[in-house]
Amino acid sequence: MKALKKHFASLCLLLVGCLIALVLAEGLVRIFFPHARDHVISAGLFQIDNDLGWKLTPGKSAVHHSRYFDVLYTINALGYRDRPRNLSKDGDVHRILLYGDSQVFGWGVPDAQRFSNWVEDRKQSVEIWNMAVPGYGLDQEILSYEEDGRSIEADEVVFFLSGATLGGRIEHDYQYKKYKPKFVIDQNGTLKLVPIKKAANAWTNMLYKLLSPFYLPYFVERFIITLKKASGLPTHAPWENAGSGNFAMGELHKKLLERARNIAVERGQRMTALAYLPQTGNEDFRNFCQQEGIGYWEIVFRDDLRDLVIGEYDHHWNARANKLIGEQILSLLNARGE
Repeated sequence: MKALKKHFASLCLLLVGCLIALVLAEGLVRIFFPHARDHVISAGLFQIDNDLGWKLTPGKSAVHHSRYFDVLYTINALGYRDRPRNLSKDGDVHRILLYGDSQVFGWGVPDAQRFSNWVEDRKQSVEIWNMAVPGYGLDQEILSYEEDGRSIEADEVVFFLSGATLGGRIEHDYQYKKYKPKFVIDQNGTLKLVPIKKAANAWTNMLYKLLSPFYLPYFVERFIITLKKASGLPTHAPWENAGSGNFAMGELHKKLLERARNIAVERGQRMTALAYLPQTGNEDFRNFCQQEGIGYWEIVFRDDLRDLVIGEYDHHWNARANKLIGEQILSLLNARGE
């Protein structure tokens, strides 16, 4: 009995020691490596979702601190980083639902400087609802439109196409340490949705709520990436690659775009692709969209790309890039007479 008590006491001391060590490590990281969370949005801004993998938390506001910026993200009642909106619309307004990932969301960019806000502020006859969620692939963009877009009166839906939204993100059912839905093409050539396993998602939800407020897990993650880089090993998961170089259009891309187009047609809405792709892939997608009756807007930068991103370690578009995109979209809308 005494031996058992002794072992129990030793175990308790070990656990207390580990807890103290973790608390000290967390404190040291916050003091000396506060940028360990640069690539992570403030805790609580995301919520785990059984249909989409994750969503933004309605009504939540948080400041994103990084070495390059301190930006407030405010999520409206519909669950998007956008202005407060009414579901019903004025008949004279051309309403666009814009879906995308962190680039469209405006990572590190104040609300007023995002291209969606920039265009809307300069063209009173147009509303651009920013429905983007960081980390989304085209599959999640479409599923979000299927679900949330059902209750919104709109004239047009726009999906963001990039190396990231079309690449590894749509090929995997697990990314950024979260589960997500995935589409596959079955033996009959039919697009089939593989939903998230709810039991696994419940575990993810618990871990996310437990660990997301801390800095230490992200410091460890960045440290491992640094070691991999020093060893010459790959440092990014497949879904994180930006898709530079040639980008081939595949059957899954076609099926997803057809699915989105069919939903838009059912809802009486125009569908447009907003593309930021390498030249080869851009031509493939442009031709396909033209054949399928899908509008196609191309983002073109003629400046040095280094001047258009936030910083050396953050390749999201800065305010200058957003303004250039806004000018291009405004010109396209004016040409259409919107």
